[in-house]
Order: sequence, then structure tokens, then C-alpha cells
Amino acid sequence: MREVAIVFDEYNNEIFFGETVGECHNYCATHNITGEHGEYIGIGVFYENTRYFELEDYEGI
Repeated sequence: MREVAIVFDEYNNEIFFGETVGECHNYCATHNITGEHGEYIGIGVFYENTRYFELEDYEGI
């Protein structure tokens, strides 16, 4: 298991899987994702053996 940050769209679909929140913010800046349409960064734990992501917190872009 490892802590990760993921950029989600307004429908909770994964856009980008990053190791850190900073990496996700950089991805959003590079790809012009502003959060205007409900996108957000989910922070949580990823279990590699089951490929399950457990959301612990989130923040706006």
C-alpha cells in the first residue's frame, strides 16, 4: 500500500494518477485543468495487490 494523489473529473473518473499532490497540481497546470467543471484531487491510499484506491481526503484544483 502507498499514499497517492489522483486527479478526478466531475464524474469521479480518474484523469491522472500521481505520487504527490504537487505532481497532480503540475499536471493540472500543464493540461489547463482548473477545477471549473468540478475536477478535484483525491488523496488516499492505493493497495497495489487489489488495485483499490481508498479516498481519505480531497482538495480543489
